[in-house]
Amino acid sequence: MLRINRRNSDSGERVLFETRPRLIVRLKSAIFKFIIVLLLLYFFTTIIRYAALLQGSVSTIVTVPVVTGTTYGVLIIILLLLMWILWNILSWRSENYKLTNQRVMVKSGVIRKNNVYMHYNKIQDIIISQSITERITNSGDIEIFGGHDRTSLILEDIPNPGEVENMINRMIEGDDSEFETNPPEEPQSAQNNLRSKKPQKPEKRQSVMEEYDKKFKL
Repeated sequence: MLRINRRNSDSGERVLFETRPRLIVRLKSAIFKFIIVLLLLYFFTTIIRYAALLQGSVSTIVTVPVVTGTTYGVLIIILLLLMWILWNILSWRSENYKLTNQRVMVKSGVIRKNNVYMHYNKIQDIIISQSITERITNSGDIEIFGGHDRTSLILEDIPNPGEVENMINRMIEGDDSEFETNPPEEPQSAQNNLRSKKPQKPEKRQSVMEEYDKKFKL
């Protein structure tokens, strides 16, 4: 989970919280595909051996390149699975959830970028749902409902959904004091300059009698 506090000087909007879907949950289908690739590579020679036996049994009936077709078929399946895994990873990388001091934002899309958001004053209800896998990985889905035609915004597989829900509720209530940034500290050189520029006390002026005594006193 990544917390940041970044200010947009143009609109006054600050990013209070930013994260992505939980990696292991979002890529569970990619992990399954990768296991299939490993199994195909492990049993590749066995598959080709059985294809050769099948070609020998049907060669008397019809001439079919079973071994060549099986080899190309397995390689094509492996290539497609690897490309599918790469697409899943890129989709996860492109998805981003942000909480600002004004709205909830969801960015997604590898080729076509989508940016969906909802302002806090439009939020009517929040629902959290978790599967068994999400409970184990401390993640879940947060569905945010708006007041206009029950529009909704879904943060899928977000880490620590309970904590994120509390953040959203605090922002709805206008309590963003926890996310305020500390004022920047003055550099040490500036502090030294201020110390060196302390106002000096004005010199005490001597009275007329003191000046007279000083000049004419023997």
